[in-house]
Amino acid sequence: MVKLGAKEEKKENEGQRPATKIAFYTLGCKVNQFDTEGLITESRERGYEVVAFEEPAAVYVINTCTVTKEAERKARQLIRRVKRKQPDAYLVVTGCFAQTSAEVLAALPEVDLVVGVAGRGRLFQLLEEKLPVCSKNQVLPWAEEDGFEVFTPDFTSQTRAFLKVQDGCQSFCSYCKIPFARGPVRSLPPAQVLKELERLLALGYKEIVLVGIHLGHYGIDHGTDLASLLTLIEQKWSGAATNWRLRLGSVDPTDFTPQLMEVVLSSTLLCNHLHIPLQSGSGKVLSLMNRNYSPDDYAGLISLLRSGRPDLALTTDLMVGFPGETEADFVETLNFLQAVGFARVHIFPYSLRPGTKAAQMRGHLSRKVKEERVKRAEAIARDLAKAYRERFIDRVVEVLIEEMNRDGYGEGLTREYLRVQVKEVQTPNTLLHARIVQADREPLTGVVTTFL
Repeated sequence: MVKLGAKEEKKENEGQRPATKIAFYTLGCKVNQFDTEGLITESRERGYEVVAFEEPAAVYVINTCTVTKEAERKARQLIRRVKRKQPDAYLVVTGCFAQTSAEVLAALPEVDLVVGVAGRGRLFQLLEEKLPVCSKNQVLPWAEEDGFEVFTPDFTSQTRAFLKVQDGCQSFCSYCKIPFARGPVRSLPPAQVLKELERLLALGYKEIVLVGIHLGHYGIDHGTDLASLLTLIEQKWSGAATNWRLRLGSVDPTDFTPQLMEVVLSSTLLCNHLHIPLQSGSGKVLSLMNRNYSPDDYAGLISLLRSGRPDLALTTDLMVGFPGETEADFVETLNFLQAVGFARVHIFPYSLRPGTKAAQMRGHLSRKVKEERVKRAEAIARDLAKAYRERFIDRVVEVLIEEMNRDGYGEGLTREYLRVQVKEVQTPNTLLHARIVQADREPLTGVVTTFL
């Protein structure tokens, strides 16, 4: 991997004392990944030496997720593993699980400090104070006046940069704890978004991904919206000489206003890929989930998008086994998947989250039933992904090379979020056109036609 714009890690005071070694681990979504990269950058600026999580360190920071019980289980497992291998290390737990279950984590003997998402800017100050055991729970409650947590990471080991422009959620889907973990909607002001894009482009990135917890609600706290932000970006950077591309993170189907549709369909910077969560193809289940759209609404949106963006890569999330989901509801969902034709489907079983409305609903399904439904949905998703890949046989696609794979090929992503390998190039951060010659599996195989 190339190292883009890496900051000097040596500090003036290192001649006086060795830098404290610190390691980070991320569980969960791209927003969490962005936050961890921001903490890494801040730790370097404060004189810490960042090492791999598997290496010995004085401090370990685990950025947690609370979307599922499995994510929380992994966090606990990681906490135990760290202290088993490095009993004298100082262990910090932050992130969404920390925000919603501070007392649970603070009760673990292995944990030395718990800092949630709210007020996380105090993390390094608290770390340096080395608080007593009785004060290790430092999670603050959310308040309406809480501002946007600004990080400026360099992503020094990646060729794609993520830019968090929005945080928080106020939708309260019946199954989800994230509004409690992430607080109210907060956005990075448009001028700062443009400034951050300039900084990341100056570091050499050729793909930047805008991410948020509820990205479609960007700007509602500043009197603006996602469509207006994208228009500003398009006006500033689109043109024949543009040698970078923009990708959107997840956008809910209810957030596609006429203005957003217009900019998405006309944009030259945006990748031909949208991640639009479905969650269920059953109208009854969507209502129970408090998703505020129907399968017909979703299908109509996709039809409009595809009319303006042929071969649009549509990826989605699907939750199976929601309380009250009957066999007929699930079959309706499977039929909907096939009718829409997704490029990729992320499938996961419903996970009971204490404190949510769904936790109190009747009709919770057994683990066996949920696992069986996951397998049936995955079989259809594999067929859909294969059909989408095969559209690109003998076609030329744009590829951003990210790494050299074990077979000695340069490998990276297309605008359609397909992984492609080419023999001719092994240099990361190379943007090129390639003709696809094999698409029966991912990565697809291409032959370079043009370097961009």
